[in-house]
Parts: sequence; C-alpha cells; structure tokens
Amino acid sequence: MQGKREKFQGKRFQHLSSQNGFLLLETLLAIVFLTVGLTTVLRSYGSSLTSLGVTADYTKAMVLLEQSLWPYESKGSIIPGNYNGKFSGEDKEFSWEIEAREIADLGVCETRASVFWVRRGKTREVSVTTYLKRE
Repeated sequence: MQGKREKFQGKRFQHLSSQNGFLLLETLLAIVFLTVGLTTVLRSYGSSLTSLGVTADYTKAMVLLEQSLWPYESKGSIIPGNYNGKFSGEDKEFSWEIEAREIADLGVCETRASVFWVRRGKTREVSVTTYLKRE
C-alpha cells in the first residue's frame, strides 16, 4: 500500500509542477498583451490631445478672423490696400492680414482676410474672401 501512495503522490507533484509552468506562461502572455494594449491606448490618447489642440487653434483663428474683418464689414466698404497686425493678450501668437484689391471699374474690392499662427514649427493659416464696396 505504501508503494501505491508514493506513486500517486509522485504523479500529483508532476501534474502540479507542469500546471505551474503553464500558469507562468499564461501570466507572461497576459503581461505582454496588457503592455501592448496600454501602449496603444496611451499613444492614441496623446494623438487625441494633439488633435484637440489643433482644433482649438483653428476655432480661435476663425473667431479672430471675423474680429479682424468686422470693422470693414460693418462699414460695408474698404479702401484698396494691404492691412496687417498682431492680436494682443492671450492671442498674441496670432497675426492677421487683409488684402483688398479693386476689381476693374465695378466699384467693388475683393477682400481676402487671413489669420496666421505657428504650431509645432509649422505656419498655419485660415483665410476667407469676401467682396466689399470700394470706399
């Protein structure tokens, strides 16, 4: 009887040791998958933040564009020429330019308004073209 018990315990230990090895492999694979998953999530989070910043800049530029063009639109006329400047305060990284060109003898100026700024070393621009009466 003693011999059977030893054989049984030996098989039991073999079974447990091979099962422990399998658990170790499962654990290592789980860690690898989690690492890859977390890396992907963190990269996409960083990309999302960058996109959010670019979108905020374009939105702000559109508001500033309207602000720079409004004095001429409210008056309804413009003198042909080039006008430019920089915004102040928290918008100091943005600058604007308005170019008004007279179109033949129609008494109308093609007016192009632009707002410029630099983000990540690249100059960005938002522009709109409208037609105003020549002053």
